[in-house]
Amino acid sequence: MINFKEILSSSKVKYGGYSVVVTSVVLAGILVLNLLVGQLGWQADMTTGGVFSLSQQTRDIIRELNEDVTIYVLAARNQEDRQIMEALDLYAQASRRISVRTVDAETNPGFAARFDPAGEGLSNGSVIVASDRAFRSIRGIDLYSIDRRNPQQPRILGLNVEQRVTNALVFVGTGRTPVIYQTTGHGELNLNTVGTFDRLEQQIRNANFEIKSVNLIQVPEVPDDASILAIVRPRTDLNRESAQKVVDFMASGGKVLFALDFELGELPNIASILDRFGIGIPAAVLIEPDRNFNNAQPVQLLPALQDTSITNPLTEANLRVFTPGARPVTVLETRPRSVTIEPLLVTSNQSFYRTDLSVPGFTMTGSDVPGPHNVAVRAIEREFTTSDEITRLVVVGDSDFITLWDQVQGNLDFLLGTFGWLEQQEQTLTIRSAFTMQFPMNLDGMQRLIFGGLFVIVVPLAILIAGLVVWLRRRHL
Repeated sequence: MINFKEILSSSKVKYGGYSVVVTSVVLAGILVLNLLVGQLGWQADMTTGGVFSLSQQTRDIIRELNEDVTIYVLAARNQEDRQIMEALDLYAQASRRISVRTVDAETNPGFAARFDPAGEGLSNGSVIVASDRAFRSIRGIDLYSIDRRNPQQPRILGLNVEQRVTNALVFVGTGRTPVIYQTTGHGELNLNTVGTFDRLEQQIRNANFEIKSVNLIQVPEVPDDASILAIVRPRTDLNRESAQKVVDFMASGGKVLFALDFELGELPNIASILDRFGIGIPAAVLIEPDRNFNNAQPVQLLPALQDTSITNPLTEANLRVFTPGARPVTVLETRPRSVTIEPLLVTSNQSFYRTDLSVPGFTMTGSDVPGPHNVAVRAIEREFTTSDEITRLVVVGDSDFITLWDQVQGNLDFLLGTFGWLEQQEQTLTIRSAFTMQFPMNLDGMQRLIFGGLFVIVVPLAILIAGLVVWLRRRHL
């Protein structure tokens, strides 16, 4: 006769039953977790560039929306780009004020024409971000980050959806585009033509700014629609009349960016403008012997980023600003009490600047001025009695950082962050593309040996030993 009591009380049944219970609980837990994730939309973006999530900058801007916004995707039904739609759906999930709709431009040409006043042609693949009072259209090609180094074989590296759409949200929320006027007539760098593979002008426009040009010699004053005046690498000094126009522009609330190379030498009229704010631009070159703050050569600077709203995003992204051939930007001992000056980029304690450019080598001499020194500063002038803000300015002792924008990501972010701070539009984004390409892991010989030994020998051996231990324990039950 079978004794069920003995069978049920045996060690094998007890341990077997325990295993069944544990396995059932684990499976039930996994099932419940999957149901919760499916119902609540929980996700974890494990990609390096955050391809499937919105940045904190975007979330902050969405949170401040006070009107409904519709994102129209021009595409035939069921022919939308899946990655584009997934990226746009994140906006709708983040706020009830944002909705996403698909409209076929081929079957609804009148709808597309409403958002194309210039008649440039909005075709399927484009995206429109619209509120009741403003809209911005984005061409389909601008939603992708494209490598054009080989013009014959351009490659799609990733998505620019968040960069384009979030800046469009900023625009429709404010309804205005600040205008940057770049000065001409003194051999200045033309921001419209800077760029090896892409144009800097487009990057600035994508950040919600418009670029125009002005020759201060030919106009009675800086144009009324100017928000920012950019004086970038003039080869000759401004004349007194032009310098006074800059001063008048700043006194009426205008903001200015100065980017001045050391090769320019003495610039007495520009220096007189900056002297009013307690800022000096010695005719000298910065030399940085510390290899942690240069790029192989002592005059190719990688200055330290200071703790400011312009530079903090770069620090968080582990980016540097490359400023080759820079001049020092000094804070004068005597400056107005109404002006606040903050360093942005600073050299190391080992650095120095040299005024006598005929001295050879990079070793400090008795005539050199020891560091650290500022490569860039920002300043705010306020009314002394009321503390109301009058103007803002940024002075950078280098302009090559602008020409290298498409080779050094930190340079572009620093420039756009500077424009955003000057305009007090710091929500202007420098969101980088979400790269969807998968790159192979590059390992040197020692790394291959370590990982090979770990996954081919150590891990399998550990599993084997664990299995033997369990088998031996159960064998002697």
